[in-house]
Amino acid sequence: MSSVEYDILENPEPSSHLWKQWKHLVDTEGWTSDDNSVTALTPSLDSTRSVWAVSKTPEKDFVGCVIWNQYDKICFLGFFLLAPEHRGKGVGSVIWDLAMALMPSDHVLGLRGVPSMVDKYRKKATPVVGATLENYKMKVAEYHASMEKLTGDNFKLVNHLTPSEWEQLVKYDVDVNGRQRREFLELYYKLDCVFGIVLFDGHHKIIAHISAVKTSHKEENVFKVAPLYADSPSIAMSALRVFSGVMYELHPDADVIFHLLDIGSGPFLQSFFQSLEIIPAVSGVTLFSGDYPHKGDLSKVFIAHNNSCHYDY
Repeated sequence: MSSVEYDILENPEPSSHLWKQWKHLVDTEGWTSDDNSVTALTPSLDSTRSVWAVSKTPEKDFVGCVIWNQYDKICFLGFFLLAPEHRGKGVGSVIWDLAMALMPSDHVLGLRGVPSMVDKYRKKATPVVGATLENYKMKVAEYHASMEKLTGDNFKLVNHLTPSEWEQLVKYDVDVNGRQRREFLELYYKLDCVFGIVLFDGHHKIIAHISAVKTSHKEENVFKVAPLYADSPSIAMSALRVFSGVMYELHPDADVIFHLLDIGSGPFLQSFFQSLEIIPAVSGVTLFSGDYPHKGDLSKVFIAHNNSCHYDY
């Protein structure tokens, strides 16, 4: 093990060059679950905490980091990441221990570990196993074609909602996940890389919400679809059908990826995508340091938002 000379830095300013270097590495790692809304919002959120190892040079370049968001009695650790040339040299253990020492003792630590790291994380700090996250990837054109036979519903783009309709969406979000995410949703839908729709019933009541956000490097042209909250399986399929048309109109040549949890109504969609003969890959396993009960109505969660800036499921 060769030594690495580095300095420790906590909570760099959102304008720091370190965040740009971090985003580039996240996208290069292929962590599509950590979409472009996560990398855009994390640096400036009030809930974000971080510990960094930086080079002992005038440039103070990225060596490694631990980044988490602290709210609702949880510290959700979204990123434990080292530059490839600095892995296996002890830097990760140092910044991990520093981060653990900064987290409030009355908060639960949560994270999603890639399969190769699950055993290590369980031994370190998060022995409680939660849901597994699988991903299903296909072309937008294939997604649209698979939905053409399904019926649609009355829908509206989120950025076209009236103030009263927006309030209804915020309330629907709270009802489904049990968390007040108004500020997060406002920031999320201000991003150019995000678009979404809501479905209404005959009484103009929201019965589904679905969105998509770019993930990975821009030139890869991949969108992550999340969340999909819906009142029933049939409504969820209607939402997917309508949204496939929106995506096909806007981004016909893109790829689309669905990250599904094996809880709530996630298994319903897992079965659907498997019927299309799409072979899933495991993105991560949810781990906690202690008990962190679900809130809201899991039966309406077909695709979790799965955004470390504000954990839902």
